[in-house]
Amino acid sequence: MEIPQTVISQGNKPPIQKETSNQKRRREDATAVATTVVQGMVWLQPSYTPLEALAAMNNCTLLSPPTIPEMDMEGYKSTCAVRDFPIDWTVLTENILDPDHGYFAHSSSGAAKGFDWYSADGSENVMSVDEEFSNGGWKITSSVNAVEKLIEYNRDVRSSDDKAAKTKDTMESSKQQQQPPKLATSTYTAPSLISLGRRENSTSPSNFVTAFWVCPVGAGRSRFMSAAVGKTPFSIPRWMVHINLNNFLDQDTFLLLGQHRSVLKREAEGYLQMRDDETTNSNDVRKSTYVYRSPSEKLPVRLGQFFDSTLARVPNRREGVLAWYNKNVYNHKLLEPWPQREQVLDRYEQHTKVCPDSSDVVRRCDKVIKTSRLMGFALLFMRMVSTGVPIIPTSRIPIISTTQQVVSRFAASFLQNKLFYSTLGLAYLLHTIASRIRREFYFKFNDELHRSDIKYIAKNWKDL
Repeated sequence: MEIPQTVISQGNKPPIQKETSNQKRRREDATAVATTVVQGMVWLQPSYTPLEALAAMNNCTLLSPPTIPEMDMEGYKSTCAVRDFPIDWTVLTENILDPDHGYFAHSSSGAAKGFDWYSADGSENVMSVDEEFSNGGWKITSSVNAVEKLIEYNRDVRSSDDKAAKTKDTMESSKQQQQPPKLATSTYTAPSLISLGRRENSTSPSNFVTAFWVCPVGAGRSRFMSAAVGKTPFSIPRWMVHINLNNFLDQDTFLLLGQHRSVLKREAEGYLQMRDDETTNSNDVRKSTYVYRSPSEKLPVRLGQFFDSTLARVPNRREGVLAWYNKNVYNHKLLEPWPQREQVLDRYEQHTKVCPDSSDVVRRCDKVIKTSRLMGFALLFMRMVSTGVPIIPTSRIPIISTTQQVVSRFAASFLQNKLFYSTLGLAYLLHTIASRIRREFYFKFNDELHRSDIKYIAKNWKDL
């Protein structure tokens, strides 16, 4: 990068020229790349310089980033969120696109019905998968009828033992059959964009879309960005959406850690078996380690094939995975101890620090907590000293004596009526609410909460 006020040194060579031992690039000698902002996201064009990108744009040869159509439609509102994960981006992507994991990882949150809409039963509701190669990229979409499948089966089993439940379920089933089912679509646009939504057909807009941008920030680390896009008359405050999303993400992130470690280890071993010049061959990690049995896994199967055939060609992927392997594996065994929940699910480090909305809420909660404490202590102190002896002999100072009498009478009246207790109760209520909101932006999902959460999963299914 050239700064007009500085003299370009001999060592400041263009990036395409090879450096010699006497020519060390300085920190300010950065390589400028083209960037563009689309739908609130900053995209890099590392294969173009800014001038080349402008020329390509004028020639209509510059490829545009993938988008969510609903975000540009009138009447739709978007609420975005971000969180960093100690999970590899490939594992995180596969998890999002696998509807089956929701039954047992998230169903205690009441989300089982939503996942069921995106699943397949292999008989009446078969999943179809379509691939598209356009604009130099790869896109894959799965579609299935958005109706209850496993939940309906489980309901039938339960209803056989419960006449009241059977009557209720029969009414719900007949109500569902009155309207034609929508299509639950899941779309992955390589390398990072995922969108989920229920539509009248595969190309029609959805009233509500969840979008995810999963970006690698290192071997075994990823930045998870999401947007809730809905046709609603008002927007929900971001911090409220972030609380709900973090509670949801905490339910299966610790579970993904085991898969993430195994996948990275297997991928590194595949690279070690390759020759140094073998950078275009596939690394059959998922083909050799994954077992696909569910009818809902048509899209994950194809996604696994895509990762196996392309990851070896991702810039710096091989080097990063091998560096992780050399640090954490010895004699084919993982040396890295299993991290604690506090580390894997640290909301403050992964979300609050990088989110202005959440950081602002935490600051406001801190102010409310401090103010309510001072208010409570002041009220209690007034209560304690209301019957105390005056410090100044007021008999010699008539003005002070009169003023003190008025204040004393007001304080005595205030401390003895309901207003005192109401004010003290309000301070306690504000302190409690602010403390609970603040807690949502720090580590929360401990072992006790996890055990309390998963016990509800068994209640959703007859055979558990």
